[in-house]
Amino acid sequence: MQVYEHPASSTLQAALKSTLPHSISLSYRTKHPNRTKDAHVLASFPPNTTTENLPRCWAAAYFDRSMRPETELWIFTTGEIPEHYTSPDQKKGDQEFCPECRKAVLSLIDYMSRLPIPPLHPESEPALELARQHEQEFPQRGPDAKYPPGPGLYMRHLLIPTVVTLGACHQQVVKVLAEAGILCKEFPGPEAELNKFWFKVSDLPRTKDLPEELRWGEMRETDMAIVQTRTSIPRTTRTLMSLKSVGVFERSTDRPVAWTFLGLDGSLTTLHTEPEWRGKGIAKAVAVKIFMEHAPGLAVDEVGDAWAHADVYLGNVQSESVCRSLGGKPSVKILWVRIDIGKGTGSRA
Repeated sequence: MQVYEHPASSTLQAALKSTLPHSISLSYRTKHPNRTKDAHVLASFPPNTTTENLPRCWAAAYFDRSMRPETELWIFTTGEIPEHYTSPDQKKGDQEFCPECRKAVLSLIDYMSRLPIPPLHPESEPALELARQHEQEFPQRGPDAKYPPGPGLYMRHLLIPTVVTLGACHQQVVKVLAEAGILCKEFPGPEAELNKFWFKVSDLPRTKDLPEELRWGEMRETDMAIVQTRTSIPRTTRTLMSLKSVGVFERSTDRPVAWTFLGLDGSLTTLHTEPEWRGKGIAKAVAVKIFMEHAPGLAVDEVGDAWAHADVYLGNVQSESVCRSLGGKPSVKILWVRIDIGKGTGSRA
């Protein structure tokens, strides 16, 4: 199956619009201004395809190796939509993945494997050093290797140039990649599922006013250090500063006590409230504010509804509670995984 490079605006945007909210992560990512010269927007149909002639089965991706160790790849395929495919031999309750969508996904991966690898951004050099230190401390390799949690574990894949971080990937697509033999089991990801919550912006609830001693504001570059210490997910200051943000600050000290960002794929990212301010509805207010201010107009479906979303690890009771209080319900299971595109998928025919 052939793969095509797409410009920022093409039939792909109409295709993603028609498949919202299922395609929400890729829809947001392809529109985000944080796009380097090394980014590729790919699809399994030509950019000059009319909306009337879109194939029923297709896949698309945003791919940027210069972002590593942050997320480099997002994929969406119509096979993720419920009831898209039913095999004639399928038993009730079974979920089979569409063969044509599978072929489209693997064709995208095969195309990516032949693209040149850009140099690592200078700001990410410390991450590479962490990876080297981790290899010295834990020299064992392979899928049976076990490593203790720590920053080095999340960077170690940088030592293998063909390994790519794939974000917000539907569990069925992850299964396709595993069956193709390119899913990395030795790095964190395959066992850590997340629930994706969708929110219709027009249905978001009203929230309480902030306590008098707090004020609203945007997160500043001087605040990034504290943000980075409150999460294990590697994000550079450069990336965080490119994201829309909402912060809550103490009036007396100007210290941030709660914050969140709208991620590169539009998801609610790094939502955090300092311990002494929890239980006062601040996290809910922060989430609603960022969605209301920045989500309208970015992921709007064919009937005019604007969508927002959040990805929550299973077991993260606090974040899940916030999402449910906003009217969200778990929709699909997704994963952040790493794949080795250098292993090939056998889809070159």
